[in-house]
Amino acid sequence: MDSSAEQPSPDLPTLERMARMRRLWQWLALLVVSLLFAGALELAALPAALLIGPMLAAIVAGTNGATVRVPRLLFGAAQAIVGCLVAASISADIFPVFYKEWPLFLGVVVATVTASSLLGWLISRWRILPGTTAVWGSSPGAATAMVLMAGAFGADQRLVAFMQYLRVIFVSMTAALVAKMWVDTSEVEIPAIVWFPPIDAQAFAATIGIAVVGGLAGKLCRLPSPFFLGTFIFGTVVHLGLGVEMQLP
Repeated sequence: MDSSAEQPSPDLPTLERMARMRRLWQWLALLVVSLLFAGALELAALPAALLIGPMLAAIVAGTNGATVRVPRLLFGAAQAIVGCLVAASISADIFPVFYKEWPLFLGVVVATVTASSLLGWLISRWRILPGTTAVWGSSPGAATAMVLMAGAFGADQRLVAFMQYLRVIFVSMTAALVAKMWVDTSEVEIPAIVWFPPIDAQAFAATIGIAVVGGLAGKLCRLPSPFFLGTFIFGTVVHLGLGVEMQLP
């Protein structure tokens, strides 16, 4: 019997570096790289540096064979907090502005959605990306929301996240460049970032309650991405209808 068939082929890829590390060391390495990337992006004054930096670090770790994963409970809790973030950002002041200029708003939204949907459909039809990944990855709007909902519809969240946040990086850099070249911002005061603001116990408790109730309601209603959508819908109703203020951790 030929024993060469039992030996590994030299053409097979070797085990990636991070896969050989213990889980604790993988988490530590991921944390250190995340801090470095986030700090560099923060120094470059790019928006969402604390979000994009760890995402880039996770991409680097994943491509190097990292096996650590965020626990499902923490992942669901993070989605619920993001739902509270989006719900708290909506205020009643936007409705008069929208009503006054609704043809312009509607036209821009329809044109953007049509163009991105056509692009996503073409990428999916040409089989450049698998399944509905192209549709979700090219969808405009809140990148975090698109990534969370994409997983509920069977798309590859990693590719969707890469496409969405690559768009965020390019759009933010382009917007910053355009604003610097053509808009006079010398008299605009940039608000300082308060890293550890005082906690309003009532508003913080309301946020936790909305996240728990909204997440459970979304799960019971079998919504796609239930923790995010359930919390977003419930938080929006409570925030606009009852005037409940939320404070994010």
